[in-house]
Amino acid sequence: MSKNDTDFENADNEVGLVVTNGNKPVVSTLVPSNVIRFREQLLLQYHNGASSLIDRLHKNGKQDIDSLLGALIDEVVSETDHLLGNELVATHNGDLRDASVISFKRTEALEKAIKAVQAKQEFERTGGIDVDSPAMVTVFKFFMEKARDALQLMGVDSELNDLFFNTLADVTGDWKKELQEEFESLNE
Repeated sequence: MSKNDTDFENADNEVGLVVTNGNKPVVSTLVPSNVIRFREQLLLQYHNGASSLIDRLHKNGKQDIDSLLGALIDEVVSETDHLLGNELVATHNGDLRDASVISFKRTEALEKAIKAVQAKQEFERTGGIDVDSPAMVTVFKFFMEKARDALQLMGVDSELNDLFFNTLADVTGDWKKELQEEFESLNE
């Protein structure tokens, strides 16, 4: 018996798990807090000391959207390996119905991963900027306020100020489409 096996058995005993048939853990009459604590211990172990997937990603420096998305896609793909392992075990045990269900679930997970990769590729192809995002609107408003502040600091009278912003509104009426076209031309 390895040290890990002993550690697992000790953790099982602490929270009230009983092992039957030599290999299948069965939860005995556990107090819900023990089950929660056991689950938290398993998550900490799985995530190498982090309490959750997002915590693990942040600890590994994956905080920007691009690295988070890549890491999440990796996580989904690695989960399909877990499903494949379960499918192979079920097939080996002659549980073909279970194996078929697991295979179908694995296919669904792979389809989702493929769609996520395709969406990421499309996002990168278009310059990695979503012109419809609230962040883009915030950036646009920020620079309009800075333009207003600059005009005020220059002492531009209100009539010229109004003329500037009305003209700017006219020439930027279709700014999202034009900006998207600019990004697309960069990728050609």
